[in-house]
Amino acid sequence: MLAVVTYTDPRKTSLSIEREKALMEKHLSLIKALRKSGFEVFDVNDALGKYSDFEDGKNFGIDSKNDAFSAAKMISGNGVSGVIIGMWHWTESNLVTLLAKEVNRPLLLYTDDDPAWAGSTCITSVGASLWESAVNYHALHHTRIKGDLNKVEAWARAVEAVSKLSRKSLLLFGAPYTLGMEHLMDDLPRLKRFIGDFLMLDQYLIVKKAEELLSSEDGKIEEFFKWLLKNSNVKFDGSMLTQEALRRQIALYLAAKEIYKEHRQEVAAVSIKCQPELSEVYGVTACLIPALFPFNLDAEGEKEVIPTTCEGDVKGTISSALLFYLSGKPSLFGDIKYVDDEIVMIANCGAASLYYAKLSENPEENMKATIIQGQCQGASGGALTYRTPKAELTVARLIRVGGEYYLLYFLAEGVEIGKEIEEKLKWGKQWPHTAIKNPLDKNTFISIMGANHLSAVPGDFREELRFVAKLWGIKAINLEEKAEVKEFLRVM
Repeated sequence: MLAVVTYTDPRKTSLSIEREKALMEKHLSLIKALRKSGFEVFDVNDALGKYSDFEDGKNFGIDSKNDAFSAAKMISGNGVSGVIIGMWHWTESNLVTLLAKEVNRPLLLYTDDDPAWAGSTCITSVGASLWESAVNYHALHHTRIKGDLNKVEAWARAVEAVSKLSRKSLLLFGAPYTLGMEHLMDDLPRLKRFIGDFLMLDQYLIVKKAEELLSSEDGKIEEFFKWLLKNSNVKFDGSMLTQEALRRQIALYLAAKEIYKEHRQEVAAVSIKCQPELSEVYGVTACLIPALFPFNLDAEGEKEVIPTTCEGDVKGTISSALLFYLSGKPSLFGDIKYVDDEIVMIANCGAASLYYAKLSENPEENMKATIIQGQCQGASGGALTYRTPKAELTVARLIRVGGEYYLLYFLAEGVEIGKEIEEKLKWGKQWPHTAIKNPLDKNTFISIMGANHLSAVPGDFREELRFVAKLWGIKAINLEEKAEVKEFLRVM
């Protein structure tokens, strides 16, 4: 929820019905625009009874310390993610500082381009005072926007996403790190700057429940098996992908789904370690989990989308969850499989969200574009094969260098995976592949990457990611901006 509050000039001699009417109309117009875009808005002036005050010939805007304290109390008690302050005309800065100090939430100072009132004077005066007082992080790092509602909405999406992540947990099946990849380890207490908590469960819980499902006579696995055969293209090979192996993969998926349901209210995203405990020791890869968790359909019907990654990649899981909360779309997750000066190939080791098989809002179309065939690694199991259609994607990755976090991001132009590219694939050909244009040259791209995994979603969310980095207090680096890349690499 976003709070919107409008201030006014508190001097008694400056009371102006014309001014207050203009402030009220601007206030209402902003709230209407936000609600139209799907945001839940808490109208602070309404809660303070300011519409009635205006009808009685009083000020509509906040004009006293008592008002500021009352507004802060209401905001703090309503689960507000961020506060948008209407700076349409002059107000005294200390009234805003009082609110900022009490609520300690992300702040946006907004005014429009109307030359009739002193919005520019107000936003610069109040902004300078928040810098001067620096009563908390959000006061010091507030955002100012003038006359750009699209940018306001980008800030709002960032604030809402950051707020949701800060209140939720990551569910990690299996403790990092996987296959000796030290960058998958992390400073979990420090990551609570971004994430509410971490729920770490051993993969044995999945195996135990999967074995119970396999020995059960309730028919769930068989029903799921038939659904996969009907809705996707399954190619059994008598070796890696047998009917038994696919049923065991289904059992792992259903087991993970049941465990997730026990914690769903608190969980923002999931990661499955898989290797080597499931893929080698248990003897089957867990590929249906990263394929179907971040997808809105399975054999049991329509379901929620759950951002999901592999190999216990904590920063990758945060990146995927962030993109999901910004966009509302399933996030893609995968390895940087190949890089040259022209393209970057993203391909996860066996599965990624089936949404990317066709990028269709009809999940059955995505299923039909998917082939399940034998894996190239692990003891047994099927990989879920597709080639993502050409699309514009926002790519992001949280990394850590020398203990400091950075957010890498760029807007990627999709590349069709045609015959020329397809014929060059060998190892991991069974995996889902997504090709995008390289925003850099190959050597610079691999030099700046702090991970072998990337996350992505359709659409342009660069503005939102810049705001997220500011809210988190970390540096964002746009790989499309050569100067930003050069500066980052210069100090490495």
